[in-house]
Amino acid sequence: MARQTGKTAEQTRRHIIDTAYALFGHKGFDGVSIQEIAQRSKLSKGALYWHFKNKEELYFECLKEFRHLLRKKIFIPMLQEVKPALQLSLFFSGTRDVLTDPLMVDFAAGYLFGMGRSDKEVVNYFRERTFSESEKFLSSVLEKGREIGRFSFDGDALPIARSLWALMEGCILQMRRQPADEIEETMVALWDVFAKGIGLQLKK
Repeated sequence: MARQTGKTAEQTRRHIIDTAYALFGHKGFDGVSIQEIAQRSKLSKGALYWHFKNKEELYFECLKEFRHLLRKKIFIPMLQEVKPALQLSLFFSGTRDVLTDPLMVDFAAGYLFGMGRSDKEVVNYFRERTFSESEKFLSSVLEKGREIGRFSFDGDALPIARSLWALMEGCILQMRRQPADEIEETMVALWDVFAKGIGLQLKK
């Protein structure tokens, strides 16, 4: 294959990622072959290997894409707010936004649940790092809320933060085919239950 330069190489790489992103999202890591990605991309396998040394590297790039979209929907809006109670409410509304975005919901299983075999060390490391960073951030929001008297819960905040991530994954798995109005009602109810569980103190 002739060496690609400049914008052409960048565009080709982007095209490969976009094609592979949808395939991995629908089928998970093990359900997709390099041959299938090449055929869908209308490129040779050699072209794919020019840009990515193996399937793991390409999946890793797609996983980063999914993480970026997840951050954009849920965590970036939370970071832009300083009040802990509002930050947590944004977690639930962000999860709702994920559930009502077809591109996110259709591909979620391949990135949240279909991560591939356990020997994919780089992918597993990235996944665990993503979970760890999210849990620490959510834990800090919970602790801050308790310190300023908005939340009143006992014990460590980290298990509660983990429960939020588990709740988000569970909602995506169970509710991704539900009508938008049902998703809205359910997320409002879940926020109400969670707020009561952490002892959210309403301002007088």
